[in-house]
Formats: sequence, structure tokens, C-alpha cells
Amino acid sequence: MTEVNTRANHAAAVQRMTDLSARVDLLQAQIATTKRVTLPADDPVAFTRAAVLRRADVAAAAGTRGIDAATRRLTATDVALEGITNLVQRARELALMGSNATLAPADRATLATEVAELGTAFAGLADSRGSDGERLFGGAAASGPAYAPDANGVMTWAGAGTAPTLVIGGARVATGIEGPEAFGRTDAATGAAGLFATFAGLAAALVEPDAALREPALAVTLDQLGGHVDRLADARATAGARLARLDAETERLARTSLATRTDLSKLEDLDMGEAIARMQRLITVLQATQGAFVKTSNLSLWDLLR
Repeated sequence: MTEVNTRANHAAAVQRMTDLSARVDLLQAQIATTKRVTLPADDPVAFTRAAVLRRADVAAAAGTRGIDAATRRLTATDVALEGITNLVQRARELALMGSNATLAPADRATLATEVAELGTAFAGLADSRGSDGERLFGGAAASGPAYAPDANGVMTWAGAGTAPTLVIGGARVATGIEGPEAFGRTDAATGAAGLFATFAGLAAALVEPDAALREPALAVTLDQLGGHVDRLADARATAGARLARLDAETERLARTSLATRTDLSKLEDLDMGEAIARMQRLITVLQATQGAFVKTSNLSLWDLLR
């Protein structure tokens, strides 16, 4: 009976030391990683909740990257629209100067040359690319030129569809402005003139030698330029509103991400001070247990008789 009890006590002591050693090893691993939960066995509920939070944080990060790309595109669009607005404003000034009946033909020719340069600059801006290499005003077909000459050599929109969109709060937000929305379209049936046609019409009107034809032509182009200024202002306002929406969503995602990471930290992160103190206590208990085990294991009948 005594032998059975001795063996049982021996086995219990070994098991206790094994358990203590495992707990010390676990704490050492947690301290090394600064994480309280790294495996489901550490805390099944916390591990599951942490996995959910981590997926939410990854989704928020992906959303932020999409918004950043859209913000860069809309910002580049606004910069291009601002440059084009300046060109149109200068064209209006030249049209007003050309309307002066006392201006010499050579001076009007000089004005027409500058208008042609403005048209060339506009063509470059109308075909601007974003940081992703896509055309800003090409709509859904942004990989090719936004504008190209037709069979008659007239510059027409070569894009298609609408700009890509982002889903924010259940609503779609366009990440660009289509060319016709910003620069209009030429329509012979309605008399509407796109900005390309207006620049060309102004250059032609300035060099028209017949005042009876030149003056009404300049009046028409002045009216068209005024309409283009308004249309460009509307396009910039649209881009600005979309940028504001993206900024608001960026701030919301940042707050959400911060809250998610805070919750994740509470679930996973280790209280280093408490963990180190607990490990030191366990090591002390383990050492005491090992010492007691060694002493009891070395006892024999002769030790008892002495």
C-alpha cells in the first residue's frame, strides 16, 4: 500500500512540474510575441472575435486604398479643369480684343495664333492622364485617347460610358468627369458647340476679313465661351463635391479602423508587467516543487532510520 501511495505521489509531482513548466513556456512565448492570444486554444472566444475584427480591418484598409486612388484621380481632374478654365478665360479676353473694330488685320492674326495655341493646350489637358495612367475624361474607356479626330478631322470624344464608381454608404460615387460633361458636344442640329469647335470657331472668326461676317461670329463665340465657363464651373463643383464625400468617408474609415485596432489590442495584446510578474511567481513555484521532488525522491529506509 505504501509503495502504491509513493508511486501516486511521484506521478502527481511529475505532472504538477510538467504543468508548471508548460505554463512558464506559454508565458515566455506570449512575452516574446507581446500577444496574449495567438492560437484558438489560448482563448477560443477571444481568438474568434479577433479574427472577425481583423477581417473588418482588412476590408477597411482595402476601402481606404480605393478611396485614395479615387481621390488622386478627382484631384488630378480638378487641376486639369482649372487649367482649362484659365485657357477659356484667356480666349474670352482675346475674343473681346478681336471685337475691336479698329484692330488691324495683322493684330487679329496674332490673336488667332494665340487662340490656336490655347486650343492645342486644351487638347493636351483634355487628354490628361491620372496617376494610374488612365485618361481622366475618357469615362469607362479610359485606356485610349479621350478625344480623337473623326473622318472630317473634327476632334470628338473617343471615350465611352461613365467614369468608374465607388460604393460608399450604399451609394455609388463617380471617380471622374466625362469629357462631354465638362467640355460639351458639337451638335449641328441644335447649334451646340463643344469646346474644341469653339476654339476653332474663334480662331477662324478673328482672321475673317469681312466685318459683316466677323462681328456676329465673334459674338457667337463669346456667348459659347461664357457657356463653357459655366459648364466648367459646374464640372469643378461636381468634382469638389465628390472629393468632399471621399474625404468624409476616409475620416469615417480611419475612426472605424482605430476603434477596431483598439478592440483587437484589448483582445490580443499582453499586459507585459502582469505577465512577467506571473511568470516569476510560476518559476519560483516550479523551482520549489522541483526541489521538494528531488528531496523526496532521494529518501530511503536508511534516511528514515538516521
